[in-house]
Amino acid sequence: MASLSFTKIFIFFLITFLFSISNGESSPYELVNKVCSKLHNVNLCLEVLKSDTRSKFAQNITILTNIAVDVAKKNATHTRDYFSRVKTAPPGVLKSLKDCIQAYNNVISNLKVCMSEEDCSLIGYDIHTAGDEVQRCQTIADSNGAHGSFITTRNNVTEDICKLCESLANLMCKN
Repeated sequence: MASLSFTKIFIFFLITFLFSISNGESSPYELVNKVCSKLHNVNLCLEVLKSDTRSKFAQNITILTNIAVDVAKKNATHTRDYFSRVKTAPPGVLKSLKDCIQAYNNVISNLKVCMSEEDCSLIGYDIHTAGDEVQRCQTIADSNGAHGSFITTRNNVTEDICKLCESLANLMCKN
């Protein structure tokens, strides 16, 4: 009788093991690790993509690009909203915020539409244009003497995430 129970347990584990091998061809974050290792800012890539559970067993780079774009949209939205709440700051910062808020509205708009483009090259273009708007905000801040302020800090983060999105979009379009 004990031998029959052992056989049943053994068969159960064998079937479970074989099933997990056939359905779990990739290990968690396999594609994320592979893709991020090819990019300039590996740590940012890993941080951004692993922040979303969809990346854990992602099977294609489109999923990863969507994740990065979603993170970029959230970051840009938080930045714009933060800029909108600032009421007191040095004059150069305050002078920059109105134009920077508009620039971030453009960033968000470009990121919202980019993944719905039918032509893959337009995805990268939209993301690149979003990055250009972040740079425009920084140029405005610099010209108003606000370089090194919180505007610069926020722009650097947003620009890095946009560059990551653009790199992922370029890889996605090559496949």
